[in-house]
Amino acid sequence: MYNLIIAWILTLFIEFLVIWLFIRKEPLKLLFYSFLINSITLPLATFTYIYLYPSFFLTETAVFLAETVLLKLLLEIDYPRALSISLAANIITALFGFYI
Repeated sequence: MYNLIIAWILTLFIEFLVIWLFIRKEPLKLLFYSFLINSITLPLATFTYIYLYPSFFLTETAVFLAETVLLKLLLEIDYPRALSISLAANIITALFGFYI
């Protein structure tokens, strides 16, 4: 449980920084969106990976696509930009996770 909370906090802040680097406005709003998005996707990804289908690639792909849709809706941006943000955020988060 402790590891999941640490992973969630790290993911939240790393992905917030990536989103902020792309958007560069309203940091508190972006932090809230990062909190909201990662509070949905990280528990679902963890559950899916542990209990349903232990494939890192498939789990990350599903998270990437879900976060793309959520970013598009919350930030009111086009899909290519949402895809870019989601891809960058998830690659950086995954690399950081592998490093730890």
